[in-house]
Amino acid sequence: MPNSRKGLVVALAMIAGGVLAFFVFLFLTGADPDVRPLSLFQWIVGGMLIAPGFGYLIRWRRLQDSQRSNR
Repeated sequence: MPNSRKGLVVALAMIAGGVLAFFVFLFLTGADPDVRPLSLFQWIVGGMLIAPGFGYLIRWRRLQDSQRSNR
């Protein structure tokens, strides 16, 4: 069970890290969503930074489901 929780923590940390990296990217590029909406490029970069964490979370969930069905 501890290994299961570790996988979940890693997935959530990857998501949080991606969100943080996206905000750093917006800061470095000088984007201000209050002045004008984000461009398509900025949304794509945000998705690329956040998506690996969600992919890891889906993989973790599938592993959990397969372990439960084997019991």
